[in-house]
Amino acid sequence: MSIWTFELLAFIINIIFLSVYLKVSHHYHWFDKPNEERKLHQTAKPTAAGLIFMLPLLLALLIFPEVFSINSYLIAWPLLILLVLGGVDDFKPISVRFRLGVITLVSGYFLYAVFKDANIHYLLLSVYLLGLIWWLNLYNFMDGADGMTALHAVVCLSGYIFAFSVLQQSDYVALPYMLLFLLCLLSFLLFNFPRSKMFMGDAGSLSVAFVLAAFALYGLFHHLFDETLVISFHLVFIIDTTLTLLTRMKFRHKLSQAHNLHVFQTMIKMGKSHAYVSMYYALLTVVLVIIALYLQFIQVGLMTRVVVLLLEGVILSFFWIKFHNKTKFERFVK
Repeated sequence: MSIWTFELLAFIINIIFLSVYLKVSHHYHWFDKPNEERKLHQTAKPTAAGLIFMLPLLLALLIFPEVFSINSYLIAWPLLILLVLGGVDDFKPISVRFRLGVITLVSGYFLYAVFKDANIHYLLLSVYLLGLIWWLNLYNFMDGADGMTALHAVVCLSGYIFAFSVLQQSDYVALPYMLLFLLCLLSFLLFNFPRSKMFMGDAGSLSVAFVLAAFALYGLFHHLFDETLVISFHLVFIIDTTLTLLTRMKFRHKLSQAHNLHVFQTMIKMGKSHAYVSMYYALLTVVLVIIALYLQFIQVGLMTRVVVLLLEGVILSFFWIKFHNKTKFERFVK
């Protein structure tokens, strides 16, 4: 069986399995038990759908390792660990310290395995490690509104596919995996947007975030693009999560405690629909992805790309502050 046939079958089977999982979850009451501090939904719904829709990608990495120019097992095993970690956490919450420890070990192993023979400074590798750990956690923080994280992944993955296939026409080896990943996300979106029937859970958010990071690091490893493109792709999530964390620190919140203080959560609390908020975030990401790809396409200098990235960050930060400043940051005040 070719990987292309596998992808088509995986998409169809994913939809069937997610439908079955939805019915089985309702029968056995495998519902989420959301913390009231984060809850945006009024009713409990099945969670941990990531265990279902990410399985075809995991199998493809194990069955078709020759497609990837680096050993696909380097992605498969960390992906499996994060799926198991998130799945356990979905049904029986584990300690933040243990969870963070596993994420750190997995991230360190993956980066070491990929870059061990590359000419890369340890300082930059340390930055990659901190960035990967932060990314896996912040993506999980942003998983709350219907379609929020899945739409973000679809938009960014589409950008990576364009970058791999058009901007760098000599490199196609990762595309089968990327297209399979896209089909996995689209199959889940049928059950999660515009109104969710189930959640991806930590199993989904951790694994989706890791695979996005793996493709980004793959592009960096092969010098297909640089860090400015990667950061720009995910800047909407980065700004919301980072500024929310810093503001919580300012107001002396217990950082391990769940909350609903992100802009997207506040918008929903104020009456906006999940679909509206998720589409709003996705469209902002589309704009940033197009800008980053255009700058890469016309081959502007690094300094120009850095200035544009900083300008994007300032603009997003300005609107984040302006949004909360309307209420004098009252939601952050205990």
